[in-house]
Amino acid sequence: MDMQGEQEVDPTFLQRAEREPEDFQAQLEAAYACDRAGHEERAIGYYEAAYRLGFPEGFERAGFLLGFGSTLKNVGRLAESEAILRDALAGEVETDALGLFLALTLQAQGRHHEALAQALEVCLQHPSPSVARYSRALREYISELRG
Repeated sequence: MDMQGEQEVDPTFLQRAEREPEDFQAQLEAAYACDRAGHEERAIGYYEAAYRLGFPEGFERAGFLLGFGSTLKNVGRLAESEAILRDALAGEVETDALGLFLALTLQAQGRHHEALAQALEVCLQHPSPSVARYSRALREYISELRG
């Protein structure tokens, strides 16, 4: 979903990505620049290029995979979005935002019960005192939703 309308993409990022197709950082910056400007279809090409190049040692994957997965969802590539987000969840410690974006992808696929269960699980990972009080009941609802 394009929340800001399309803007011009800073050509500096695009030119660098063109000049340095084997540079992860150049592809990443072009993907982010396109995404920020509302050019999601264009951003995907740069996300895919960066993903194919592989993550540099020590790179924090979560934000990249969240952005990539969310952008795929926004252009209707829902199965790919789900795969990227599930991959991210399997390998990351910080999963709250990733879990919520997976819930949004599941909802976009029409898998409403599973999406709600996913969102509830995120809420239960770090519950407020009022949510913690009902964690047993919420876990039962999650089981029901997942069938």
